[in-house]
Amino acid sequence: MALRREVRENSRVKKSLGLVLASLLLLTSCGAQSQTYAASKSEGVFFTVPKKWHHISNAALNKFEAKNAQGLAAQRQSLVTWQVAYSIAPKVKPSSIFDIDAPKKPVAFARVRNLSADEINAVSLNVLRDVIVPLSQWVSEPTADTPPFDIYDDYEVVEKGARGVRTIFTFTHNGVAQTIDQTAMVSPDRSKVYLFIIRCTNSCYKKNEKLMTEISNSFTVRGAR
Repeated sequence: MALRREVRENSRVKKSLGLVLASLLLLTSCGAQSQTYAASKSEGVFFTVPKKWHHISNAALNKFEAKNAQGLAAQRQSLVTWQVAYSIAPKVKPSSIFDIDAPKKPVAFARVRNLSADEINAVSLNVLRDVIVPLSQWVSEPTADTPPFDIYDDYEVVEKGARGVRTIFTFTHNGVAQTIDQTAMVSPDRSKVYLFIIRCTNSCYKKNEKLMTEISNSFTVRGAR
């Protein structure tokens, strides 16, 4: 089975990040905002989630990951410049964000990190597809250990500050199937990777598909200043 590769230009209106943040401040002051704008002005990245979703900060995620990462994972964590997570679940913890087990309620996670010299030379669309699981290997070289999986959609994405691939797929882990809507992009100079993931169990995704798709669609990369 071959992955579909289509280039889709993002058709939504692209305002500058500065204007978006200015509008956010205005809406907040008027008490009219129904969404939270998660943004890194320095990295030129933002997305939106419902106001009532629960927030896990960059500091909390960094602290947990630094404490638990080892080897190559620790090296990559040291290159993270910004990350944040949100969930419907009120008691969501950093451990749930990095756990491969399927969350029962939607979890959204954004991350920006610098690439190492080796990664800069090796990054490709398949590398971007494989940031969570070795999806491209499951497609091209399935084995007896390959879990049940299905790809709903897979296409290239082009933003002002990055380009890469968005993949929506399901796979089963520990007997539980989950759906992942994943966008992974690199900067024009290939020095940074921008990642956005929203996921939950298959049954959860079916109930929340419209909202989860809207959140994923809102992920925008203008690029570091």
